Amino acid sequence: MRWKFAVLGIALSVAACGSDDKKEEPLQIDLNNRVNNANNVNNANNVNNVNNVNNANSVNNQNNQNNINDSCPPEARPVYAVTSAQDGGQGTLLKFEPQNMQFTEIGELNCPAAMGETPFSMSVDRDANAWVLYSDGIIYKVDTSTAACEATTFQPNQSGYEVFGMGFVLDRPNFEDETLYIAGGPYSAIGGVGARIGLLSFMDLSVRDLAPIEGWPEMSGTAAAELWAFFPGTLPPKVARVLPATGELVEEIEVNSIDGQPNAWAFAHWGGEFWLFYKSQTDESTRVFNVKRTGEVEEVIEDTGYYIVGAGVSTCAPLIYL
Repeated sequence: MRWKFAVLGIALSVAACGSDDKKEEPLQIDLNNRVNNANNVNNANNVNNVNNVNNANSVNNQNNQNNINDSCPPEARPVYAVTSAQDGGQGTLLKFEPQNMQFTEIGELNCPAAMGETPFSMSVDRDANAWVLYSDGIIYKVDTSTAACEATTFQPNQSGYEVFGMGFVLDRPNFEDETLYIAGGPYSAIGGVGARIGLLSFMDLSVRDLAPIEGWPEMSGTAAAELWAFFPGTLPPKVARVLPATGELVEEIEVNSIDGQPNAWAFAHWGGEFWLFYKSQTDESTRVFNVKRTGEVEEVIEDTGYYIVGAGVSTCAPLIYL
């Protein structure tokens, strides 16, 4: 079987690279309270009429942010992860709920893949479909409620993207249109340099190359139309917002508590915070870290008992906790 792994670089010290009825319903986005508080402050300060009009528009925009997710199915709101089995199987689809730090096994994957090929990365769309990339560069569509899998017409190794991390992100806030961004390159170059960022068009499942990108990141988009990524092999490891058109990194957050040479990693944004699924070469299983935008990093699960190689969350996920 093939796993994600890290290779020592020359110029760099390390080159990056089922439903459960007893659970509560996933948390919803709630921005109204924040908007109302802002309005109260403005009113107290006797804001002029022009500003009052702007405030009303701001409230409408924030309400739209809620409304675009009202039609999302409940299955589209949690974080999902895939494992790479070590017993000859393909692996397991998991649901991860950050509000209680619990994993739920949805089912074993049984995609029409070649023998020995296992999951490498994944992302989830707003209809709760998981798009799972296997180690041979083929993408399968997986039902997040049952783990049922079906083939797609995606042709592997387009524009040199043999394997890659990926994440859906809204094209702009308050609108449901989204794009699947990918970052990677040749399988043989994992852990080295030369990764690139591109996008995958769902018109014909074609890849469009965009720009070079640092390291070999896993990515996650948000309902605020932001693309974020986890870079486990940079010094220090970091989470950063990515400008897709250029691959430029902004708003970088160092995660110094991540230690050991990377072996498998996955990443998701949920509730305004970041969730890192990380296994070093010496770890028995994947660990889970919570990273806040303020820079605080906490290891929340020391031993998951899983070998997690991919994670995905749709743009239906909440931006903040209620």
